Amino acid sequence: MSNIYKFALALYSKMGCNIIFSSRRSQSHVEMIVSFVLFVGFVVFLLLVFNPQKYTPLGYGSVDEVQAILMDNISVEYNYASVILDEEPKASDNIVKNCLIIPNIAGMDGTLSVKNMDGNVIYSRKQADGEIVIKVIASQRFYGIYSSDFFSELSPGQCPNPDDFNGHKGYSLGILTTKSAVLYENIEELNKSYYLDYGGLKESLGIKNDFSFKIRRNETDILFDTSSEKPENADILSREIPFLSINKTGSTENLFMNLGVW
Repeated sequence: MSNIYKFALALYSKMGCNIIFSSRRSQSHVEMIVSFVLFVGFVVFLLLVFNPQKYTPLGYGSVDEVQAILMDNISVEYNYASVILDEEPKASDNIVKNCLIIPNIAGMDGTLSVKNMDGNVIYSRKQADGEIVIKVIASQRFYGIYSSDFFSELSPGQCPNPDDFNGHKGYSLGILTTKSAVLYENIEELNKSYYLDYGGLKESLGIKNDFSFKIRRNETDILFDTSSEKPENADILSREIPFLSINKTGSTENLFMNLGVW
């Protein structure tokens, strides 16, 4: 065998081994990469499925959801009917005639709260037979009757020896309606729970995103404010929500909630 032939055979053998070795090394690298990708994907899948604190995408749909849950939690329903006297009461009328008795109003259940046209709560009570007694105020013909289980028993003033005011035909009674408002005392409880057990509050309400709120009468009269709990660098969506607030005495006022969600 010539020297040239031997050299060529040796060179071929060496190159063949290197090619095989390089091919096997490349295949090993590919297998490692595929295994790593599969492992990472599996871990991410487990985190998404089993992590109770998983992230909820932020959008105005999230704000809608938090708003709906909060307002539903702090709102209450009450029954309402209006009364208009045919004649304006005079201050000179006998005190016995300064009280109006209205027959039982179907659906007017729960504790009563009656307000005059100025929005002030006045004396009222419900008799054992369901009749409603209202103290009539001089020069005022309009009265609103509110009824709900969340009202407190109040007796501002008195109504001794109640009697009809010009008889049962001396007034017009409006249609009974059911209304909704935010109970002020529920706002107080929400604010308290926010600071005492924020995690428990979110869990009990079923809220996934984080949130804060500010309740105010106007720009300077702030009633409740949890906005200090907002993180500095978070993307926060906010919304202002006007609403009617009612307290356990039956007094109402218009308030605003600034809701932040992140």
